Amino acid sequence: MRTSPQTLATVALGIAVGVLAAAAAFPDRPARVGSVDIERIFTLLDEQKSSEASIKELGEKMAGEKDKLSRALQDLNGELESYKPGTPPYNETLKKVEGAIGAMSAQDQFGQLKVEAERANAMRSLYVRVREAAAAVAKESNIDYVIINDSIPPIEPAGFAATRQQLAMRRMLFANGEMDITDAVIGKANADFKSRGGKVPPPPAAPVAAPKP
Repeated sequence: MRTSPQTLATVALGIAVGVLAAAAAFPDRPARVGSVDIERIFTLLDEQKSSEASIKELGEKMAGEKDKLSRALQDLNGELESYKPGTPPYNETLKKVEGAIGAMSAQDQFGQLKVEAERANAMRSLYVRVREAAAAVAKESNIDYVIINDSIPPIEPAGFAATRQQLAMRRMLFANGEMDITDAVIGKANADFKSRGGKVPPPPAAPVAAPKP
């Protein structure tokens, strides 16, 4: 089946119109790119400090539960030593000791998993907040792309293979400091955190100096 010249012309015209429409959809200007120091952002986020305080509190709570079980185990061990091996009280207390050891081990594992899960959830939430803040700053500044400036962290001293791996993971060689929006992203993220009722924990108290002799 042959295609008529009229059909070919219509198809060609449709393609041309589609190309022009696609070209018109993009802004008639060079793309603007901003960069951020992601490590500095996470270090200075108020929400990060709040999350760290909450995770520390959770870790202390889990450690307290383990200490409670440990003290109970010590009491059972002391009771066990007061009985003669092989007697019914000894055997009954020995079973309690074994159960207490299992409970303490389970509590220890649960505590570690709980803290790690909370830390991972906090990291995911913080990453979403950073993306939202970066997007807001970019829209206000007419920036099209925000990229992570991975040329900032120094190359850690290492062997050849490890050094090559570090270099292979880098994607940027240079970024103009004038296009760095790190401070703006930090300010936006912290302002949003405060608007949601977030509170920054007070800094830890300085250790009290020992009195001079």
